[in-house]
Amino acid sequence: MTWGKLVALCGAILAATPAAAEWLEASSRHFVLYSNTSEKTLRRQSEALERLDWGLRRFSQLGDEPEIASRKVTVFLVDDSQVRSLCGCQNVGGFYLSRVSGSIAFSGKAASFGDNGIGQLVLFHEYAHHFMLGSYDLAFPAWYSEGFAEFASTMRISDDSVQIGVPAQHRARGLFLGQRFRVSEMFDPTLRSRLGSAERYDAFYGRGWLLTHFLTFRPDRFRQFQGYLRTLNSGTPSVAAAEQAFGDLKAMSVEVDGYLAKARMPAMTMKYDDQALPTVNVRRLSPGEAELIDLRMQSVRGVDEAKAAKVHAQAGPIAARHGDNPIVQGWLAEMAFDTQDYAGAIAAADRAIARDPKSVQAHLYRGAAMLRQLRDARVRDPAQWTAARRSIITANRSDPDDAEPLWWFWLSFQMEGAKPTASAIKGLYRAQELARQDRSVRMAAALTRIGASEYAEAKRLLRPVAYDPHGAANNPALAMLTAMEAGDDVGAVLAAGEATPGEPGAQP
Repeated sequence: MTWGKLVALCGAILAATPAAAEWLEASSRHFVLYSNTSEKTLRRQSEALERLDWGLRRFSQLGDEPEIASRKVTVFLVDDSQVRSLCGCQNVGGFYLSRVSGSIAFSGKAASFGDNGIGQLVLFHEYAHHFMLGSYDLAFPAWYSEGFAEFASTMRISDDSVQIGVPAQHRARGLFLGQRFRVSEMFDPTLRSRLGSAERYDAFYGRGWLLTHFLTFRPDRFRQFQGYLRTLNSGTPSVAAAEQAFGDLKAMSVEVDGYLAKARMPAMTMKYDDQALPTVNVRRLSPGEAELIDLRMQSVRGVDEAKAAKVHAQAGPIAARHGDNPIVQGWLAEMAFDTQDYAGAIAAADRAIARDPKSVQAHLYRGAAMLRQLRDARVRDPAQWTAARRSIITANRSDPDDAEPLWWFWLSFQMEGAKPTASAIKGLYRAQELARQDRSVRMAAALTRIGASEYAEAKRLLRPVAYDPHGAANNPALAMLTAMEAGDDVGAVLAAGEATPGEPGAQP
């Protein structure tokens, strides 16, 4: 073969090989999606998630939050193998993490949104959890938390409507062949911890979906369920609250089994009517962002000391080639911070700020790194702490509805060992409103309310944690709530939970 023919053959092979898809970002009202799929696919997936949110709000009769643009859910759509690697577990189609820095989800990018593929089921399920945690200051039984998420996971998205209540075919085996937990068992808060096998979990999730469906389409029973929630959240044990609300639980079990045996099950169709197609803005990631995105995913997923060091070491050379990219430098600042390289975090943040003076991430990690330096050096000079807080304040001013700068401003006083200012306490309460899914922030706000003898607000904050069916037997939130109900003073209430307002459960 001649050289000319060889060159021509190589050119033909390269032309026939599909180019690697570019990394894209799709931003909509409630979500930011990242994937290296096609723009058409990513746009369609973003629109489907917006329709999911619309459907949940319409179904729950809840309005949208005006500050939602500052706390969008970030979704990484990646290969299934990468989902499992990031999760550190097998047989998983996706997972969700909630924190004050922003909720994130990872899902398989092959998700066929609109026809209930496994990727859609997982992502819709996890977003339903996020929606529920952010919408209600209530404790729900474990079966309803999972049952509602399953109920939402099968939502069908079409061009003119969404349909909720579609049968959970993926739970059919567990429903018909698995263990048929009685209603009284489902209301037992210890059941989930005793499930053990995957088969029993499948049956539990299926029964949770069934009970949720049954209550949704039986208005009389749903009113009873509302009464149960009021009684549960007032401190009555779950089974006793269920007996008060529903009456004979054995009879209810028979009724629920009969509901499962029906030939057809109802679903609710909600028309968009004059609702416009969700606005989605798609952009290609810059070369530096695209090079760094895999490490970025590992970083935001959460890293231990060894993993943080590895991620930072790999990110350094990439970021060095893109020193003028503020997003890349902001990501690097966070990675350096995770390795306790505070000087490196400040330097990266400064490079980002030079290009983007309004970068919340850069100002936040610059301030957080300075605060950690002062804490580690045991500095007591108030002026230095005030100076370090200026970057946190700048981050807050860049986006007043971002919960993380508010949280760090409050934490800064814990780190200094100083009494929080009135503005820091106000910021903590606002951070809790903005990041209701984050338990550390919720507990810090509740403890501060207790310290101020504001028991009504403290009780509201503590109830979801105190009556959480997943909570430990020695739940400190429940102990403090019980002490408040008994009329104990502040000292006794805090002692009951072995906590003080300066110990929120998060390490500053």
